[in-house]
Amino acid sequence: MLSAASCPLEEFLPEYLSKSSEGAYALRLAFTTFFRALGFQATYFVGIIGSATYLLGADAMEASLLVVLLNVTFVAAGAAAGVVVDRIGPRMTMLFFLALLGVTGIIGVAFPMGMMLLVVVNVLEGIAGGFCMTASSAYPRYLADNAAVLQKINSYNNTALCVAVIAGPLIGGWLTVLFTSQMVFAVLPVSSSISALFVWKLPELLHPEGTEKKEGEGFWKQLAEGIHIVFSHPVIAALFLIYFLGYFAYGAFDSLESLFYRDVLRVGSEWMGWLSSAAGLGSTVGALAVLRFSTKRLSLETIALLLVVIGVGSMVYVGTASVAIALIGQLIAGFGFGAMGPVKDTVLQRNCDIRYIGRATSVLSVGMNSAGTLPLLIAPSVADVFGVQAALFGASTIAAAIGALALAWTHVGNPKEA
Repeated sequence: MLSAASCPLEEFLPEYLSKSSEGAYALRLAFTTFFRALGFQATYFVGIIGSATYLLGADAMEASLLVVLLNVTFVAAGAAAGVVVDRIGPRMTMLFFLALLGVTGIIGVAFPMGMMLLVVVNVLEGIAGGFCMTASSAYPRYLADNAAVLQKINSYNNTALCVAVIAGPLIGGWLTVLFTSQMVFAVLPVSSSISALFVWKLPELLHPEGTEKKEGEGFWKQLAEGIHIVFSHPVIAALFLIYFLGYFAYGAFDSLESLFYRDVLRVGSEWMGWLSSAAGLGSTVGALAVLRFSTKRLSLETIALLLVVIGVGSMVYVGTASVAIALIGQLIAGFGFGAMGPVKDTVLQRNCDIRYIGRATSVLSVGMNSAGTLPLLIAPSVADVFGVQAALFGASTIAAAIGALALAWTHVGNPKEA
């Protein structure tokens, strides 16, 4: 079996990425995350939802069902991913599911466009994306255990993700203009291959003990152990609750957002890419801004404040029929999302033993994705009564209110840091 050190792909890496140093490892993880997320960001919103809405004429319920299917797949994959990451490590997990992501893109291009194709691509992308996202989020804990170093690695990692949110939809938008939204799926095999190149040369510097499967201890027992770790720790449990409630309110966007572009803003599907890229720009600024935070500010209180920013930004985004104002809203909300990611990851990693980091990461991911499932089913009915714009504005207001309540609770010292 080839070792990472003997891989000839090292020759393709720039010199500064080939060195064995803390900074080089952080950059490798960032590049891994960027190219992995680039494919997903280019294909999901523009490729899957855009094709369903514009090529197949899907209504709100059909778009919602596609997103529900992706969320359910993400939840299932995320639940399994934590156990797998804790058993074999994030590196091998990512390599395997990056390969699946590449195959998914080939399927998306090779077969005739139809709802069944979108369902298949949706499921496969959800499985691969769920595993890769959990592994990528847990990876920094395998590189460092110091809060300041984790802050830097998580900021780089989330910045790479945010840049992908800019570049992915732009690529998807241009491919849609030049060809059709189906051609967007061609991005997946290219981006996943480049991502695999970087993760192949990314070692795991810290190695947990006692995470291998024990006799008589199956998947479900290990998963239950991870759930217990999350809800028995006051800080991690509160982190889960804030994220769950925030994403519960925000879940309506996935099913109604494409209709907001078509029926309220009255723009073409390429604008789904352009304005998503604006959110990515705001997110990039937010993720980089975390580098300027003191480690004392990496807290639940900061996360609650950022949820308020996201809610207010979303209210601006959907509050009018103006594309210009929607752009401003996307920048504001994007900043909140971008800053929240590295703060959340650092809070989790410094409060969780490395033996359970995969499962703890996956439990938070499962909570985030499952929280958005119920609103997906309710949102079309609410939109039928009040309209798409009113439903989205209401969801944004709820998210801001939840953030404000969490901010008031955490400001007085709840819960106590471990």
